[in-house]
Amino acid sequence: MTTVLSVAGLFLMVYYILKNEYEEDQEYAKMEAVYLESDAVMIMQRAELLLEENNYDEAINQYKIALAMSNDNDEIRQEIARAYKKQCLLTDEGCENALLIYNFLIDIYPGDEMMLIERLELHQYLNDSVGIAEDEELLRKANVESIMGY
Repeated sequence: MTTVLSVAGLFLMVYYILKNEYEEDQEYAKMEAVYLESDAVMIMQRAELLLEENNYDEAINQYKIALAMSNDNDEIRQEIARAYKKQCLLTDEGCENALLIYNFLIDIYPGDEMMLIERLELHQYLNDSVGIAEDEELLRKANVESIMGY
């Protein structure tokens, strides 16, 4: 009988130790997420400054670091697309990367008028008549849906 009580007591002690460790790990994970998010904001600010200086490659790298720290944040993806778009419009580089990211985001957010307009501008710059027609049609649909209240 004492052996059963000893085993039960040992079991409860191990359970409480593991439970406390788990709760501490959860609390640490929450704190780490907050720190990562604030670091990501600082890195994005640095990326914006680099972009203003037309240092596209470094700005894009900083945005990618912020994206990795922010757990797949689509707003950061949109900033990366914008950086590639700016690079494309000023240097003819990064156009394909901008389109790939805009395509990805528009698949997720098909009614986002701002993204559609930004991609349309890129298609217009590239003289892509098929892309222009597609974006204009998507914008018409998005405008109709917003008017109808969908």
